[in-house]
Amino acid sequence: GLDSANYRLYYGLPSIQGSGVDNPLIRLENEWDKSMTIEYRTVASVFAEVSFLKNFNFRTTFYGDLSNVNSRNYTPLYSAYDAATDAPFNYTTSTAVREGDQSYKKWQQDYILNYKRNFGDHGLSAVAGWTTYYFGNFNRNASVLQSATGSPIPNDKRFWYIDNGFGDAASRRSSSDQRERTTVSGLVRALYNYKGKYFLNGSFRRDGSSQISPANRFQNFWAVGAAWEITKENFMQGQSTLDFLKLKASTGVLGNQNTYGFDYPFYPGLVGGQAAVFGTNVYLANSQAYLPNPNLKWETVNAKEIGFELGAFKNRLRFEFAYFNKKTEDLLTLITGGSADNGLDNVGTIRNSGLEFSANWNQNITRDLKLTIGGNLTTYKNEVLTLARENFNIFQGPSITKAGSPIGSFYGYVVEGIYQSFADKLKSPVNTVFAYGPGDFKYKDVNGDGIITPDDRTIIGNPTPDFTYGGSVNLAFKGLELGIDVGGVYGNEVYRNWGSTESPFQRVNYPAFKINRWNGEGTSNWDPILGQDHRINYEVSTYGIEDGSYFMLRNIQLGYNFAQSMISKARIKNLRVFANIQNAKTWKNNSGYTTEFGGSATSFGVDNAGGAIPRVTTFGLNVTF
Repeated sequence: GLDSANYRLYYGLPSIQGSGVDNPLIRLENEWDKSMTIEYRTVASVFAEVSFLKNFNFRTTFYGDLSNVNSRNYTPLYSAYDAATDAPFNYTTSTAVREGDQSYKKWQQDYILNYKRNFGDHGLSAVAGWTTYYFGNFNRNASVLQSATGSPIPNDKRFWYIDNGFGDAASRRSSSDQRERTTVSGLVRALYNYKGKYFLNGSFRRDGSSQISPANRFQNFWAVGAAWEITKENFMQGQSTLDFLKLKASTGVLGNQNTYGFDYPFYPGLVGGQAAVFGTNVYLANSQAYLPNPNLKWETVNAKEIGFELGAFKNRLRFEFAYFNKKTEDLLTLITGGSADNGLDNVGTIRNSGLEFSANWNQNITRDLKLTIGGNLTTYKNEVLTLARENFNIFQGPSITKAGSPIGSFYGYVVEGIYQSFADKLKSPVNTVFAYGPGDFKYKDVNGDGIITPDDRTIIGNPTPDFTYGGSVNLAFKGLELGIDVGGVYGNEVYRNWGSTESPFQRVNYPAFKINRWNGEGTSNWDPILGQDHRINYEVSTYGIEDGSYFMLRNIQLGYNFAQSMISKARIKNLRVFANIQNAKTWKNNSGYTTEFGGSATSFGVDNAGGAIPRVTTFGLNVTF
């Protein structure tokens, strides 16, 4: 085996300065104050409302949200030290200016007619409406380099513009892009009750979206529900434990138009890189970025729910329970191949089901001391029922979506250890895909055919938790208030991309646990040999799987409300001071910066060494005159 010193002599020291990979610390030290971003935003709404014929009310509302963001970035000249050559070098070779201007426009208009009337023991309220929403984003970008024969662009904000007098006109570049989308909806809803204890409700809406194929742009959605307030029945009047008990159930079909970053799914743009040959001439050509699907339609969610609400012990206890079952059909998914090439298609059916619990307890301990405790818990069971066709799978990074498994499951090899010697290699199943030897991962022969192939990849983790939970405690003593909120998840896995699957061909910093890597027989049976040419060790495998369960102290707030007797002479109605700590502490098992990772519908829970959640401390003063 190689000890650490011999290992460095054999493989050479990495030099990130000269490898074409950014040194984040050097960039931070020299460019931290070289960016400017200014946003001007205007948000406004206006409404008109009229009541007529005693039982009718009509309200129209217009909303507007307009913003403009101007950003300027300056690249200065600075040097760095290269340990490999023991000499400084120019880390940047030319000053440059980049400028961007982004405009956002959001408009919404609502027209809502309300009707409400009681007929003896019967009560009826109804709503009819029409609403539209528009979103537009318009971007302009430009850049310029300093003149090759002139002076650098000065490190002065007055010159951080494209036409600064120092730029090379031939280096100027500009680009622009835009995206727009809109929806329009008509809706009706009716709520009926009998004697205030039997309830029925129904709703219907017809939604249209500019992002769906024209043939299926409009679609109908509906929901119905019922409830029974049992504590209003005569047979419940003799008891004093339950103050409120209501059974409820609902079912319906909802719509979703998530287009996964495609601004115009039915109108693909063009991409270059193609060529056509005519005789002896070769001509460059463009092609569609993807094949649009003329049958693309709304993703629909068929939801069912049943549960109850109760209040007990003079309403000190409030408790809710529900069972939900949601089946998503015509799943809108980004796929490669099939009826859409690198585009969107409606490809399958997914079921999500689970239980929801929530409870609150309010207690007046003394006349001045009050305590409120609350908690909630939600369980999840997710399964992909069908996809476009048999044996059709959706791959995205380390994730796979396949029938019979949870959506976005992690897919890869099972690591059984590390080859400790050539004898260990010879007595193990042959890996037919990679060159390998002592210090490399030993993958499991999952299908039992005696060799290691891509067919031995399997489901190695589930990013969906078994359950999520939260809780809160609020304590009030006279004007002093203390509030604590906690939350967490249990039973999910996180895939750590950094230190496992990230590109082996870049010489960058390694995580600290690589100190425990294999460097000779018996030194490690989990962390493999460190070497960018050992490609076998950079496959998706259980080496990157970590426990995603965590418990977080999400928020702590301490506040004081001044008594009226202390502030009334200053003509102040309310005065409150407070201190707040957000994301105070997290107890977790994974090794990344955080525990919460987003992603897409088919790939989430992947730790790419980002997304650190900051701890935020706030002090505030609220005054009402």
